[in-house]
Order: sequence, then structure tokens, then C-alpha cells
Amino acid sequence: MSVVLGVGVPAFANNTATAPAPNAQNTAIATADAQSEGQAVENLIVLNELNKAKNQAQAQQNQAQADSQTQSAPRQSTAPAVSHDKLILNNPVVDEAHILTASEKAHLETQLRRIYDDGLAQMAVVIVPTTDGMDIFDYAINVANRWQLGQKDTDEGILMAVAINDRKLHIVTGYGVEGVLPDASLNRIIREDITPSFKTGAYAQGISAGIARIDERLRADPETLARADAQQVSADEEISVVPFFIFAMFFGTVLSGALGRFLGASVSTGGFVLLATLFGVGLLTAIGAGILLWILLILGVFSNGGRRGGGTYVGGGGFGGSGGGFGGGGFGSGGFGGGGGGFGGGGAGGSW
Repeated sequence: MSVVLGVGVPAFANNTATAPAPNAQNTAIATADAQSEGQAVENLIVLNELNKAKNQAQAQQNQAQADSQTQSAPRQSTAPAVSHDKLILNNPVVDEAHILTASEKAHLETQLRRIYDDGLAQMAVVIVPTTDGMDIFDYAINVANRWQLGQKDTDEGILMAVAINDRKLHIVTGYGVEGVLPDASLNRIIREDITPSFKTGAYAQGISAGIARIDERLRADPETLARADAQQVSADEEISVVPFFIFAMFFGTVLSGALGRFLGASVSTGGFVLLATLFGVGLLTAIGAGILLWILLILGVFSNGGRRGGGTYVGGGGFGGSGGGFGGGGFGSGGFGGGGGGFGGGGAGGSW
């Protein structure tokens, strides 16, 4: 009996010694698998968070771009077109495009009434969705002629016509204010003060800035204004004559080589003066530059190795101030009507 127990004990001992090995291995494998799965889940969570953040950033960028486009794109009018002979002059600002808020319209009317109350001019603003294919100048001058802004004896009427969906505007002036508001000055006002705001859809801001500049000129001393305009015109001409001079310089060099210096210089200078004046350069400026060009060509400065490198529209037509409608009006008694002023087609226009 003791032998059996002696033999059995070692057998039991051997079993207990070798059994834990497989269990430990399985546990290690299970632990490794669990860690691997946990790492995979963690990686998946991180990846999802990264994708979520990326999508949010892209959405914010898209929204910012959409907001930027909405802010910068000029607004359009959904109102129907209105014929020029259907417009009724009952306020300084006639907004048939329904593009202005009540406060914006009130502010513009205050500016216009101040000009009238101070005896400077009678100015109105008409805003329409479109001229329906009619030239903006023709539309504006027809409205101005029909409304007869200004007084019959002074002709100090001014009309600003804006076609929102056409992106065009025109300012027409009566005979009495053409001197203080020449076409060139109105072109600058449109280019520098009005259309920059129109391009971003800030129509009230652009119109207000234009009225303010016109108001300044109406109040300025005529002699001081004339000198300032002359200086501005001179500066514009100095800039505009440069491309003609450069072209004539090279053309004259070639022509002088073919015809001789005297004949080539003379022909080139004559052509330069003619073209420059045709394209709006002042005659005195063109002649002065032409003389300089002729001398340089005669001296051969630009040939034989001695070459040196140089590195809006206005109103036309005419309409008289006679005709029926809106006589003796003005700003009094809450109304607004023309007093018989005449328009001769002066003014300027632009687009945005």
C-alpha cells in the first residue's frame, strides 16, 4: 500500500509541475491580443478625431469663403424694369430698385435737401433695376429733361441715375453747373468715390460719397476750383502722353533710318502730335512733347548704339430745357418737383 502511494505521489507532483506552463502561455497570448485590440481601438478613435477636426476646419473654410463672396458680390434687384417716362419725381431719391433701407434713403435725402436749401443746386437720385436695353446716358438725360430739375433761369439741376443690375450709372448736369462740375471732375468722382463702393454692393455708401464730393465742389471758390482742375488735367495729360511718346520714339528711329533723320523725325513728330491729341492729350502738351521728340530724333539719340529705354466716358448729345411737367416745384411743402431747368448733355458715366 505504501508502495502504491509512493509511486502515486511523484506522478501527482509531476502533473502539478508541468500543468501551469500552457496556462501561462495562453494568458500571455490573451494579454497581447487584448493590448493589440486596445491599441487598435485607440488608433481608430484618434483617426476619427483627426477626421472630425479636418472636416470641421474644411466646413469653417467653406463658410468663410461663402461669407466673403456674399459680402463682396454686388447685390441685385428683383424689381421689374421701369420705363424712363413712367418715373415720378416726388422725392429727392427715387428708389425703384428697392435697394436702399429706410435709414439709407433718409440720409441721402438729407444730403440732397441741404444742397437745395443752401441754394447750390437741385439734385436728385434715381435708382432702377435696369434700363431694359436703353443706353444709360439716354435713360438719364430723358429723365432729367422730363423732370426739369433746377430753376428755369439758373439751370442748376443735377441727376444721378443708377441701374443696379446693368451695373451702370450716369450723372447729368444742367447748363448752370457745367462749369463747376465739368465732365472730367465727374469722371473722377465716379471712379474714385462711387464705383469702389458699388463693387462691394454698398450702394448707399457710394451714392452718399458721390453727393458729398459734388457738394464740396458746389461750395468751393470757383477760381480755386478752376486752378485745381487745371493742375489735375495737366497731371492726367502728362501721364497719358507717355505711351504715345514711347511708341513714336521707336517708330521714329526706324523711320529715320529709312528716310533720313530730318524727314523721319518730321513725319514721326507730326504723327505723334496728331494721334496724341485725337486720344485726348492736350494740344500744348502734345506739341511740347513733339518738339522734344523731334530734337532727340534729329540728334540720333535713339539710334547707333545710343538708344535709351523708356521704361469712363463723357456725356454727349443735347436736350433743351423746355417742355411740360413738374414746373415750379422744389422741396417745399413736402413735395419735390423740377422748376424748369435745362440740360445740355453734360456729365459723365461709369460702370462697376
